[in-house]
Formats: sequence, structure tokens, C-alpha cells
Amino acid sequence: MIDDPTDVRQWRPQGFGRRAARHVDDPLVEPLWSGLRVLAHHGPSGVEFIDTEGVTQAWPETAAAVAAGLAAGDAILDGYLTTEAARTGVGVADLGPQAPTAGQMTRQMLIGGRNRRAELIDSLEAETPEAPMPGEEVVFVAVDILRLDGESLLDVPLLERKRLLDAVVVEGPLVRRGMHVRQPIDVWIGTWRNLGFRAMAFKDANSRYRPGQPNDDWAKQDIPRR
Repeated sequence: MIDDPTDVRQWRPQGFGRRAARHVDDPLVEPLWSGLRVLAHHGPSGVEFIDTEGVTQAWPETAAAVAAGLAAGDAILDGYLTTEAARTGVGVADLGPQAPTAGQMTRQMLIGGRNRRAELIDSLEAETPEAPMPGEEVVFVAVDILRLDGESLLDVPLLERKRLLDAVVVEGPLVRRGMHVRQPIDVWIGTWRNLGFRAMAFKDANSRYRPGQPNDDWAKQDIPRR
């Protein structure tokens, strides 16, 4: 819980809720990145990454790339520090969808049992991201924007925050914008799985952002296997 909501240094990434993805209203669906979840604070002195525990993460080259790619005086972004996005093609927004087989579509419909869902959420949240190996590129994938040029966006609907994110973040080798799609998503399942993603995030397009708190308007679901 935040002691002082006006103190942006106390903000932490918002958590996922525990209800089924199928119960999320009007969801924006995105592949779930592996890596370290952080808030990127951009100000006059550059970019600083703060993780869910309030620890500052120092990736100077990535921080410099984010600062250079932001068309804003100051901003706070939610995203992931990951080596996954450095692989060729991963995270590129204009990937062509691949049609799933009938079996894949059937398995997609069967996902969501209560025990299965709880196990998935617990396992994902319990994961400790592996530290990048020397020489690996660490990419920041931005998935949300919480503050822009001195104005809080916490009560702005997610879809509008996504539009603002697209407008102010310029992509480069070390900076990406996470993609999102509207339902139906069946044609994207195979593409995301083939790129190595194993889970998806379902986020209500009208949801607000509550730093450091779980939100039942956000849910996780695994990607069906072959």
C-alpha cells in the first residue's frame, strides 16, 4: 500500500487479479513478457528503473535508450527489462498472424479451470527472473504509461493510456512497445507461442491503474500448447 499516492517514488507495478480471463470486460490482450517488471522513471537526470520491491535496477545503456526515445519532458512507464525482446522478430508489432488448428482452438476454449488458473498465476508470480548473462542485450518493453509531463494518468482508461504510450515512445534496438490486440485473438495464438511466449495478459480497456495493488480487471492465462 502506498503511504503517499502523490509520491511517485513509492509507486510500484500494479498486480494482476485472480479472476478468470474470460470475466475481464472488453479486454486488450497482450503476450506476457518474461523478465523483470519495473517502472521506468524519466526525468531531467535520465531514466531510472524501479522494480516491484522498490529496488533501483541499473542498466545504463537501456536507460539511455529509453530517455532518448521518449518524446516527453518527464514520464513514468510500466514495462519489462528482458533479454527475450532482443531475439529477432520477438515483439515486433506488425507480425502476421498464423491461423491456429482446430485442436489449438479447442484447447484455447478449455483453458480456465479454477485450479489451473490459480496454479498458473502462482507459478508466474513466484518466478525469479534470471539475471542477463554478460554481453546479452537488455531491452525495455513498455506496456503502460502512468505519468506524462507532470500529469498523473492513473485514472485515465487503459486504452487511452496505450494510445499515449504509442505517441511518446519511439522504438529502437533497446526499446520496444508491447503489442496488444482486441478479441477475437485465435489467429494470434500460434504466432505468440512460436515466438516463445507462454502466457497472455487480459486487461480491461477501461481499467484504471492502482500502483502496487492487485487489480481484478487484469488477468493472466496460459497460451495453449500444441
